[in-house]
Amino acid sequence: MSTPDVMVESLGVSFRNEQVLQDINFAVEDGEFCVIVGPSGCGKSTLLQSIAGLTTPDSGSVYIEGQNATKMSTQERNLGYVFQEFEDTLFPHMTVGENVAFGVRQQPEEVDEEELQKRIDELLEMLAIKHTKSDSPSELSGGQQQRVELARQLIREADTMLLDDPLADLDYKLQKRMELEIRSVQDDLGSTFIYITHNQDQALKLADKVIVMNRGQIEQIGTPNEVYYEPATAFVGRFVGDSNALSGSLLDVDEDQVTIDTEMGPIVATNMNDATVDESGVLLIRPGEVKVGQAAADCENTYDVSALGSSYMGEQTEIAFDVEGYDGEFYTIRPGKVAFEEYDESVRIGFDPDAAQFFSKLSTTNTVSNNDILKL
Repeated sequence: MSTPDVMVESLGVSFRNEQVLQDINFAVEDGEFCVIVGPSGCGKSTLLQSIAGLTTPDSGSVYIEGQNATKMSTQERNLGYVFQEFEDTLFPHMTVGENVAFGVRQQPEEVDEEELQKRIDELLEMLAIKHTKSDSPSELSGGQQQRVELARQLIREADTMLLDDPLADLDYKLQKRMELEIRSVQDDLGSTFIYITHNQDQALKLADKVIVMNRGQIEQIGTPNEVYYEPATAFVGRFVGDSNALSGSLLDVDEDQVTIDTEMGPIVATNMNDATVDESGVLLIRPGEVKVGQAAADCENTYDVSALGSSYMGEQTEIAFDVEGYDGEFYTIRPGKVAFEEYDESVRIGFDPDAAQFFSKLSTTNTVSNNDILKL
């Protein structure tokens, strides 16, 4: 079995008596694109800084290519790092091209200047900032500066790259383009990428492996499909992707299906955590799994509802319904543009048990309530 590029064991970090990271354990294999996702303040950046050697953990170890790096300096770890706070990392007296070339020129190997300039041009063009090559950092927008820092790290072709939300300041269209480019660059380099974001869609698109964090702990590690379709906790199911959420308690167990007592009445669902009768928890239903009209006729859970409104989102339409007993709007998503006028005053919606997931385990942190999950 090969040695992981990066391995973190029992890592703990605290600041001013506040536990920021607790018992963090995971491994990232050679050439893997690992995305760490979670809400703001959950410890993602602190974890990346601990791997880079910029933060000293209180407990645990970091291994890089099999070596215990806990006492290594940041330079000895030889990792590429794109900071979230990038403004102070660019040299103000250098042009964009000189900034990108700096790291390569600091290496002991002789530099082929013609090849270096060609590579700089390719990266700047890929990042849509080729026209800024002769500009100074002060002449650039924040998003452009961020892309210069990204180019400066990518050109080093480090075996392991750490990226702290590098697309956060970009507009929507450019962000989508950069997602494809970053994944393409990673494939070409064969490098290991550890990438932080709070954007769940970005995590699912980019990752080979997803690590979901919450309140300084890991909720789940898995493939994008696993964390989306088989969430380990209600927090993961609620945080990754959209869902309709209800509190409930288990009334009856029939093999892998359960009947849940909810504000909408009994719902037949899938038992995600082997809950037993009378256990309480949270029921999650993905909007994309909710069927409408004639398509709902054969579903096990059906409701007569009234449509409240719709939002067209480019490739699909989100429709909100009023369901008796449900405190809030119940959503479904349909492909394409759907006219709100398509719905009568009363329409039927439905979903099957495998689309309704019941979680008795809310979170790994043991500090999360049903209400916390419903508010996500």
